[in-house]
Amino acid sequence: MSLVIIGTTTSFSHSLISNKSTTITIEKGQSLNTVLRQLSVTSGEEFLLKAYLYTSGIDFIQAGHYELVDKTWRQFFADISNGSIKQYKFKIQEGSNLFELKKLIQSSNLNFDCPKFSCLDPGLAFHEGTLMPDTYFYKHNSPVSTILLHSQAAFIDYSQSIWKLKTSLNPLKTLDDAIILASIVEKEAGNDDEKSIIAGVFLNRLNLKMRLQADPTIIYGLLPNFNGNITKKNLKDPSNKYNTYQISGLPPTPISIVSKSSLEAVILGEPNEYLYFVAKGDGTHYFSRNYAEHLQAVRKYQLNKAL
Repeated sequence: MSLVIIGTTTSFSHSLISNKSTTITIEKGQSLNTVLRQLSVTSGEEFLLKAYLYTSGIDFIQAGHYELVDKTWRQFFADISNGSIKQYKFKIQEGSNLFELKKLIQSSNLNFDCPKFSCLDPGLAFHEGTLMPDTYFYKHNSPVSTILLHSQAAFIDYSQSIWKLKTSLNPLKTLDDAIILASIVEKEAGNDDEKSIIAGVFLNRLNLKMRLQADPTIIYGLLPNFNGNITKKNLKDPSNKYNTYQISGLPPTPISIVSKSSLEAVILGEPNEYLYFVAKGDGTHYFSRNYAEHLQAVRKYQLNKAL
């Protein structure tokens, strides 16, 4: 590295740290000499840096993970003296699932101390779909269990508060059922505006004891090895316990992380006059009251586009 010293301590405000790494981890009990060696300073530069620290009154450093990019020496020394540790963002995304979340954790700077999500509340019937989608901030090598437990507690509190507002016309019997259905709405809806209508379709089907016939449930049952294409064999497969073309009622667990809007659409919603819907290709759906109308919509919005 190269450190330019003009002869006054003010030059440290302009001299950037030049290092191949973008961050540095200072362990508890580590000496300043060790830190400077990690940053590859020469003996001459080390002498000048220590002289600067002496005149600045900085006599201790705090353990942690620190940012180096575009930092002057003066800023870096202020950081390690004040404990201004680098923070990272971790986003739990609505519509994603635990398979995707696991990959996200593995690619982060989090300590994956909950590899099978066993740290989550064992009192619930399932782990999938019980996390609150949000952006969480953490420090290097923080345990992911802390974020997951905080996220789950927030989701449970919110879902229980909304469940109390369910109307008598809503056919759902338990909050677990509501979370499962909300996860299906999450995957089916292309926008928030249609969520209440889609929820109403599924509530109507449940009321009439019709199968839900939701493609996203089949896909979830094929994870983590789904190849991106649902086949006729997949549709007819009774061994897939998430195949709502074959099973009656709801699948055994949610199929994704659920947003507040999807949960509200399901719990606060009621059966409507529609029984079918088909994607129009623009993020919206066409809703039908009967099968004949649905077939016309399929021909218009799906088959014609495939030709």
